[in-house]
Amino acid sequence: MIHHSGMILAAGYGERLRPETDGIPKPLFKIGSTNMIRNAIAYLVRHGVTEVAINLFHLGRMIKGDLSKNPPKGAKLFFVEEKVLMGTGGGIKGAERFLGGSDIVVINSDVLTDLDLAGAIDFHRSKNALATLVTRKNPNPEKIGSLAEGEGGRLVRFLGSKSPAYDVENENVPLMFTGIHVLSRDFLKKIPAGRPVNVSTEVYAPLVAAGEPVYVFNHEGYWADIGTPESYRAAQEDVKSGRFVPYGETR
Repeated sequence: MIHHSGMILAAGYGERLRPETDGIPKPLFKIGSTNMIRNAIAYLVRHGVTEVAINLFHLGRMIKGDLSKNPPKGAKLFFVEEKVLMGTGGGIKGAERFLGGSDIVVINSDVLTDLDLAGAIDFHRSKNALATLVTRKNPNPEKIGSLAEGEGGRLVRFLGSKSPAYDVENENVPLMFTGIHVLSRDFLKKIPAGRPVNVSTEVYAPLVAAGEPVYVFNHEGYWADIGTPESYRAAQEDVKSGRFVPYGETR
């Protein structure tokens, strides 16, 4: 069996959810009878990813306390407590020592999805990709930065960066990044160490511009994030109506 490890990004301030996030970190927001970070852990475990690193900064003690008090089933957790907020890239790099195996699945703690993760990992491996970003159709290209895929699922435009293989025809279906990616070990070498790093602008954009093997895997199923009060309320409604059943609950 091929070994993968996982990483949940859980360090941020949750600015758009203030003032609630001043007292409760976004990963501990309730969803159904569980909370966001437990849903993310159970989702990874369900797909065979049982070693999970979690980076912590804003109210990190509360998150660690919640998970230590009643440890989630089936997961071996590693906490990376950041002294300063390291950003998405710096967070991943800071957890490098805990990320074993050939591929690493990274997920934002504020995402809810029923993505076929095994399918995404298989696709990533079949392409021998440096990284594979899980994408979905972009409902609002004016507001949310768009990505474009070329032949065979190659990522040819990432926000402002275009690969040498880019062609304006690629723009038919604007895509958006879902906050879930599968990374090869070599990708970690591309992240500068010891300082905060934005993975989008400082790692992905240059890789795409250089024509490196970065791919997209499109997800048509359920996806939501709880980054704003509106999207959090909408996700809660989806749980009430049964459109989404949080992981770690009786399904």
